[in-house]
Amino acid sequence: MEELDRNDTPDLQALDYAADDDYGEVSYTDNADEPEADAAPPVTDHTAAPAPEEDLPGEAAEQDQLSPAARPAKSGYAFKVRNLSKDYGGHRVLNDISFDIPAGKIVGLLGPNGCGKTTLIKILAGLIHDYTGLVKVDGKSIGVASKAKVALLPDSTYFPKRFRTIDCINYFNDFFQDFDKVKAIEFAADFGLDLNQRIKTMSKGMQEKLQLLVVMSRAADIYLLDEPLGGVDPAARAVIMDIIMKNYKVNSTLLLSTHLVNDLEHSFDHVLMLGKGRVLVNTGIDKLRATGKTVEEIFKEVIGDAWEVD
Repeated sequence: MEELDRNDTPDLQALDYAADDDYGEVSYTDNADEPEADAAPPVTDHTAAPAPEEDLPGEAAEQDQLSPAARPAKSGYAFKVRNLSKDYGGHRVLNDISFDIPAGKIVGLLGPNGCGKTTLIKILAGLIHDYTGLVKVDGKSIGVASKAKVALLPDSTYFPKRFRTIDCINYFNDFFQDFDKVKAIEFAADFGLDLNQRIKTMSKGMQEKLQLLVVMSRAADIYLLDEPLGGVDPAARAVIMDIIMKNYKVNSTLLLSTHLVNDLEHSFDHVLMLGKGRVLVNTGIDKLRATGKTVEEIFKEVIGDAWEVD
């Protein structure tokens, strides 16, 4: 491998799992000590109420939510969020939201631009610390232990432009114990990526494929994919989704944000919809389909004026 400049390594907080228990302005609150969140828009029939903070159901929880591939059930929750709020310069992006997501599911994170999807993903990944509320990932508060379980695909490229494909693969291989280098090289061939091609000569779509292949070569417990198909042409979407669905670790949780609801709803076990910084829908896919409507139809119905961002 070509020797890399120490100052030219990926600048990504998601890769920084060094022990750091100082989370600055994080203010953890207990749901029982806080007033209830303001009522969401009239979609309560689609919204599953979070379990009490002290109640962690096991394998009996959410048994009615079967995955399309009938994967073995995994007990507990992948994510537990209570009274989470996040502001940017006085603008509230997430407004006192609370929800639970069962473990071992493929979760569609849906919502219009500006509703807080990327912010929520970054909080779950441990990249954003200045929020208020309680957030747990796989039963653990955000920190070193929770980060080690998460594989993050961010919404922007983070590798240095001088890196080659093989440099990115070797970097992940050195950094993550659960990384499979052989699988990554096979993915590169499937994507048509030259191992010696530099990122600065790649198109946006090629760069996104490169990021996807290193993330999906990890055997993580939780995958957070922020718009993995955002810069990909329609012809390649099916190939990329096939690679995602066939290569994430069995029984892991896959949370995927997307605007392509119609193309991907068949893959979801669970749906979390955000709008105006609030949770509008949080339930299993079977319950939504029982209404006789598609996820896209329900999405358009419940989002309503949430397309208008303050």
